[in-house]
Amino acid sequence: MTDGVLKPAKSRARIDGALSRRAESVAALYDAHLDELYRFVYRRCRDHALTQDITQETFLAAARCKTDPEALTMAWLVTVARRRLFDVLRKRTRDDDKIRRLINSAATEESFDITEQIRVENALNLLSVDHRLVLTLHYFDGFAVKAIAQQLERSPKSVEGLITRARAALRAALSEQGGEGL
Repeated sequence: MTDGVLKPAKSRARIDGALSRRAESVAALYDAHLDELYRFVYRRCRDHALTQDITQETFLAAARCKTDPEALTMAWLVTVARRRLFDVLRKRTRDDDKIRRLINSAATEESFDITEQIRVENALNLLSVDHRLVLTLHYFDGFAVKAIAQQLERSPKSVEGLITRARAALRAALSEQGGEGL
């Protein structure tokens, strides 16, 4: 060290050592608390995919946290996971409200038979939020794939695939209710 400036080789070695210790600390935190955190999140949402996402995001937050990972506790992880889960569920609730409004607005169209509307609405309620959203945006509201892609911050190809999977899921849901699919 000369005049308060680190030499590049020594500086890089110290940074690499610090990053390595940090990675080891985060890995130890992960190993120690993964199962417990996963169970905590799953008990609240009963959705394995969402639980995996929330758990992963929580440990990423721990890795990005400026605090020393060894100082992070299970309580800190639970707080981060609970807040993230709350944010996701709040967004889903808003999306569900939008879908209900869209379905209700579709009921005013005379060409839509009321019994068929009820049947489709029941089938839509069985689908995931993403599937319901793209179907209502595309078929009820008439949005183009490109516009939906912009709204959902996805690529048009991704939205096309999502619409295809959503239609298949809707057909299956309608078949389970009895009668013919779409």
